[in-house]
Amino acid sequence: MSMTESFIKLYKEKLDLKAVDVQTTSPLILAYIGDCIYDFAVREYVVTHFPGSINAINRKKTEFVCAHAQSEIMGYVIAQDMLTSEEMSIYRRGRNQKSVTHSKNSSIQEYRRATGFEALIGYLYLTEQYERLLEIEALGIHHLRELHDKYGKIKHAEKTELPDSDNASDSEEMASEES
Repeated sequence: MSMTESFIKLYKEKLDLKAVDVQTTSPLILAYIGDCIYDFAVREYVVTHFPGSINAINRKKTEFVCAHAQSEIMGYVIAQDMLTSEEMSIYRRGRNQKSVTHSKNSSIQEYRRATGFEALIGYLYLTEQYERLLEIEALGIHHLRELHDKYGKIKHAEKTELPDSDNASDSEEMASEES
């Protein structure tokens, strides 16, 4: 057992954490957990790569965790065709989940993609697929860093089109929500 696995086992044991049935758990619960896991990874990344005052570090962290950035990650990961069918299903469950709120600084489409991303991260964490979780987080964070270095901020390099089935359901959802 690796040191990471030992730590996580100890963490769950000491906090008396129970297994979660990810198949029946609401995608918003998966996203709730995934938000925290991703936020923690970004905080540590930002502290080590963008030293400065706590205010500057927090502003930089916000760039990496906002709905726009998480949507950008999902567009990139999907374009790389690196998700398994199961992971894509979890992403879609999270993305398609209706939420009563959305970020004031993002479109509904970005917010839903971000929720799908967080649900995927939460799912990978709760199913103890830590290597895969870190692979996706690292790929996403490095993609955002490339955009940051190239443009001075995180923005779409080019309009990242998702597969037709993904775009179609996004359009349908947005139309149904507007009516």
